[in-house]
Amino acid sequence: MTAAVHRSYLYVPAHKGRVVEKAYASDADAVVLDLEDAVPLGSKEEARRGAAEILSSTPPRPTYVRVNSIASGLARDDVRAVAGPGLAAIRLPKVEHPQQIRDAARWLEEAGSDAGVQILVESALGVEALSELAHAAPRLERIGLGENDLRSDLRTDFDGPTMDAARVRCVFVSRAAGLVSPAMSVYPRLDDPEGLRRSCLDGLGMGYLGRFAVHPRQLPVINEVFTPSPDEVAEARALLAAADARPDEGSSVFVTEDGRTVAPPLLANARALLAMTDALLASSS
Repeated sequence: MTAAVHRSYLYVPAHKGRVVEKAYASDADAVVLDLEDAVPLGSKEEARRGAAEILSSTPPRPTYVRVNSIASGLARDDVRAVAGPGLAAIRLPKVEHPQQIRDAARWLEEAGSDAGVQILVESALGVEALSELAHAAPRLERIGLGENDLRSDLRTDFDGPTMDAARVRCVFVSRAAGLVSPAMSVYPRLDDPEGLRRSCLDGLGMGYLGRFAVHPRQLPVINEVFTPSPDEVAEARALLAAADARPDEGSSVFVTEDGRTVAPPLLANARALLAMTDALLASSS
């Protein structure tokens, strides 16, 4: 499956109705109704009912649901409850084995839902299994990291080579499997917009597309970083126009009037950037 492209995804606990309303009124491109970490055990059923009600029709923004893990014993009932017409995809946490993905895909199939499956890898075992996980089921549309649990398992800091190694591996595996580029995990510090910006720029440079947030105050920075700039869009259009206007001379490489050498990979990148721009504009309109 091909995942929709969004710049920002806002997590919101599904059992808190007023907070959910604010999420849909925020600047988030998409909303993630959370049934897992943000919901205490005593409120799981309330959260499931709230998410199911929202997804029984089409919500005002693309909507995903982070269900509980397979190991919790709650995931199957979560998936069946939220598999309404408004569900874009479930987000399955703490994935380490391909069968977990296949189980989730089967539950969606049994519920008559066309929604996709996105997974969160949150352990060293999961990172090691990424290549196998990425080919587990046709419904799988995106893989990503759950960095808080992963950091705990790896016993490392948020910033540093160990976490960057896992992040880069996630990008390589995603693209090699033909999946959409991963979206960045939540930035843990709410009152550090400059740190968030630096982190987003680092992720963009690694190949990430979009980011998850836990508070609306993080959304302006995320949206800004993951929106191609007007200069980038103009340059991409100019490159493609130059290629289209060039007579066929038996070579795929040419030099522009300003002395820039253009080869097929550069044109492919320009086409990808424009496609991403169109998708982002569509998702945010």
